[in-house]
Amino acid sequence: MSDNYQDRVTPLSFEKDSQINVVVNRPDGEESGIDLMRVFHVMRVKRRVYAWVLILCMVLGMCAPLLMYQWQAHMVRVSSVVTLNYKLPSGKTVSSLTAPDGKELDLSQLTSAYVLQGALDQVSLPSAVTVSRLRDNIRIDRILTEESRRQQEVASKMLQDKTNAAYTQLQSVKLTYINQFIVALDNGFGGVNLSDSDLRNLLDQVLKSYNAYLAKTYADMYLPADEVSIIDVDSLDVMESLDLLRDAMDNLYSYCDSKPKDIRAYRSWSDGRSLEDLKVYIETLQSVNVDYLYSYVYANSIAEDRNTMISKYQYRLRNAQQSLAEINGNIATMKAIIDSYKPDQIFVDNQSSDTTKATKVTTDYYNQLVLELASDYRSAASLEIRIADLEDKISALQTGNTTKDIAEAKEELRRAIDVCSEAYRQVYDHMQEIVERPFYTTYLEFSSAQGEAEGFLGTNVKKMAVGAVAGAFIACGLWFVSAFVAELKRANRRVSGRKEVD
Repeated sequence: MSDNYQDRVTPLSFEKDSQINVVVNRPDGEESGIDLMRVFHVMRVKRRVYAWVLILCMVLGMCAPLLMYQWQAHMVRVSSVVTLNYKLPSGKTVSSLTAPDGKELDLSQLTSAYVLQGALDQVSLPSAVTVSRLRDNIRIDRILTEESRRQQEVASKMLQDKTNAAYTQLQSVKLTYINQFIVALDNGFGGVNLSDSDLRNLLDQVLKSYNAYLAKTYADMYLPADEVSIIDVDSLDVMESLDLLRDAMDNLYSYCDSKPKDIRAYRSWSDGRSLEDLKVYIETLQSVNVDYLYSYVYANSIAEDRNTMISKYQYRLRNAQQSLAEINGNIATMKAIIDSYKPDQIFVDNQSSDTTKATKVTTDYYNQLVLELASDYRSAASLEIRIADLEDKISALQTGNTTKDIAEAKEELRRAIDVCSEAYRQVYDHMQEIVERPFYTTYLEFSSAQGEAEGFLGTNVKKMAVGAVAGAFIACGLWFVSAFVAELKRANRRVSGRKEVD
């Protein structure tokens, strides 16, 4: 390698206070350099000014998201956890998504036009909201039971196998839900921007409208049947009318007595009565008005058409005897099965004493037979009482020949029907007042809507941080550009000065 080449590749040595120049070649051969060290020197000189610029840019970057949040329509969601709270036909409190009639509760009715229009009629909004827009912004989520949640987790793991057996087993999984569901309402009405209070009020009215729908749809299940006003004294015989009146009052008393303790203890705001008070009132009517007239009519064999009444009672007697014979046959069959039943034995080994103990256990089938046998015994006893009563009535009609006092008995029967009708009306109004109470309870006593959107700062905290960083970058960029421009101008002035000297 030649000495000239070694001279060319000898490393440059930088002395203290040396400078690095950026050289721009011009067409005319002149050279203009920008001293980067001087650029940083200018930045250091202007650091106090641009410190304030940095703070100002960061503040503007933090304020920009807040201003945009105010100018733009932001999404807000309010929700409510609704808890069903009513009795099923079985007498048990609802524990799943079951309607008051015992069938599956149809939650889609919550977004029906009837329910939503009823809610919109009860609120005053700043802008009109259509039923379809309201339906699109409502979301309903059911809550799984713990057992169903575990089944769902197992099913999600089974899906990873992707086998036919896994899919078949997955289809057999039946999910169940508790007696709660979540109703959420979004503020997604396009140009209509509702406030948080408007959304909460609107969701409250939707739930109240749905409650009114439930009360109107299932109210007949909770109100007593009117069996008193259908008794026509003019077309029925006195004895037959009395039979219907006695059955009607017995059913009305049983209706009141079958209600839960908290329902029976509820006192009406209009008259202060409870179902317990009405039960006592019905018992008094039965003994004073109904039973007294019943004993008077049958003791004197008062009947308008004796032969017709005898024929009717004989027909009822034959039906009752036939039913009793069928039940007695069932009782005999089940007794034979129970007597020949041999309980299963379970052998338990005691390791400490090296002994084995045998324990006899019954199956569910045996227990079910015992329950059915007890039910048949009760039915047979009731039929035997009915048969004896019908035989006494037939005997009294056949031996008696009284046709007097029919008009007086009918007049007394009409008064008894009027009094019993008033008792039925009181029970009906009392239960109507109870039924109109809400079918659901929520975690709040009145307003059930809970906001789910973050607060003003919580929603924009990330945007504010990004804005502050962006403002800092902009301030630093302006700081560097201003120093670079100042150095560029200085370099241009130096070149111009050289030209003038030349």
